[in-house]
Amino acid sequence: MAETLVTIANRKSTRGFKMDQIPAAAVDAILKAGNEAPVGTGAFPTIHFTVIQNADLIKKISDAATRGTPRAGADIFYGAPTVILVSAAEQPFPGLDLADAGSIIQNFLLAATDLGLGSVYIFGSNAAFAAEPELLKEAGIPEGFKPVSSAAIGYATAEATAAPKAPRNIPVNRV
Repeated sequence: MAETLVTIANRKSTRGFKMDQIPAAAVDAILKAGNEAPVGTGAFPTIHFTVIQNADLIKKISDAATRGTPRAGADIFYGAPTVILVSAAEQPFPGLDLADAGSIIQNFLLAATDLGLGSVYIFGSNAAFAAEPELLKEAGIPEGFKPVSSAAIGYATAEATAAPKAPRNIPVNRV
């Protein structure tokens, strides 16, 4: 099996991270992978990445995202030491920001897997910025951009890696 297919097969969502920070070289490789993702209409200037490694800010974002929900106080980032936000400016087509973020974050997750890191796609982080707009400034999100999704990345705990990935069989029809 080609190396890419092995990485895809090995990628799984990590829901428990060690506190150890990942090296800058790993972050750079993950960001490079994100830059290789397709972006609708080639509008790369409408996308922005924010790398957050400040534990206090990660906690603030998590708390804001869950405040007033049944998961209040839960850590949406599962203790990850690094969170990468994907933000978007206004897009020419509805939903293009979500499609772009999905492609970009999938590349982040595959690169993290290839580097031996754990990762998980976090859609709910955008709720934090809607609930507490002052977090936009604290996170350094440029004017005119809004967070769409994020990836939590770090070294997986033993508990997070114990369960094998369940087989998946998405139905297919061929016409």
